[in-house]
Amino acid sequence: MASKDNEPAVVSVTWDDQKKICNFGRLHKRELEVKEEVALLNQRLEHIDDAETEIYIADDIKFTLGESFVAMDTDEVDTLLNQTKDETEKQLGVLNGELDAIADVMKSLKADLYAKFGKAIYLETDQAE
Repeated sequence: MASKDNEPAVVSVTWDDQKKICNFGRLHKRELEVKEEVALLNQRLEHIDDAETEIYIADDIKFTLGESFVAMDTDEVDTLLNQTKDETEKQLGVLNGELDAIADVMKSLKADLYAKFGKAIYLETDQAE
């Protein structure tokens, strides 16, 4: 028979508590989505960097616009790659800012919920990567 010390205290869940729990869940889902987007943008930046080094090696450059290939000179392609890189870096900055804001709100919600529920609730989001 378990002793009273090992049993979690029964805490009633209020409507505000439920809203906090749901908000935490939504934020966690959005955090995962944003991290995935950041990973894709980082991969895109790597591809752009690879393309920048390759354009100076190649004699004949064909740039992809939509579903077609267009023959362009090195300077035009370099300009387009730099524009694409700048846009991608801006998008990364926005997403990293969003990640920081999400982390702050989740930290606050976690503190509030753990203060009320203690070990009766599990809000850890770290995943093995």
